[in-house]
Amino acid sequence: MDQGSSIDILFKPAFDKLGLDERELKAYPDTLYGLGDMPIKPLGYITLHTTFEKGENSKTLSIDFIVVDVESAYNALIGRTTLNRLRTVVSTPHLCMKFSIHTGIATVRGDQKLARKCYNESLNLRGKGKEVHTIELGGVKAKEELRPQPGEKTEEVQIGKEDGKNTNIGASLDGDLRQRLIKLLRDNSDLFAWKVVKEQVQALLEADFIKEVKYPVWLANVVLVKKHHGKWRMCVDYTDLNKACPKDLDPLSSIDTLVDASSGYQYLSFMDA
Repeated sequence: MDQGSSIDILFKPAFDKLGLDERELKAYPDTLYGLGDMPIKPLGYITLHTTFEKGENSKTLSIDFIVVDVESAYNALIGRTTLNRLRTVVSTPHLCMKFSIHTGIATVRGDQKLARKCYNESLNLRGKGKEVHTIELGGVKAKEELRPQPGEKTEEVQIGKEDGKNTNIGASLDGDLRQRLIKLLRDNSDLFAWKVVKEQVQALLEADFIKEVKYPVWLANVVLVKKHHGKWRMCVDYTDLNKACPKDLDPLSSIDTLVDASSGYQYLSFMDA
């Protein structure tokens, strides 16, 4: 179960073990980002009836699995879209998932030994540079085209008093416009975050709180906000990201009561804290 994935993935080894034929695959035009460092072109997709739990407590859904031929410690990944269809609540610490059925609530429990095995294999793949990140649908251009590019050649000019405080402007600007632009930038050079962002990013890296990722599709802008005592705070503008994220179909309506009831226990049951 992967709540960070927007799609359902079936890895090629599991596809072969199920006795399926590649001729059954339907064409899938998009590209996947998040499986390693490079974009992945899927082999196609196949619709499979998938049953969760057993017997009277089971529920079967028709799922479109996207088949990819990459190394993974897992057979398949069930993404958040299917989890929402199931109306599931997942507890990672308990290796447990609950979902509603017509007679009440069904519970699916994971295997501790198998989970540790998969985790260790994932660590081995990570050492080979094949870590699995959040998976998102592609339909985007190549990485070098994701960031807006200048429409013409640029030149570097120094706008700060110290060396290294430079920026780029268009190389084809005429003399008067060029000088006025440089003067404007120099007069407002204090608005540029020359070292604040670098210092805070370095501190977060040293604390092992953040790491570099290779999928630039969902990057959010970093902005600086001045504190009341004059120093700067680095914040992240998640406006566009929040607009693109689907809303929770099953919000916790009594969140305060649940938090109070869970206080003092080692785990917060069924809560993504």
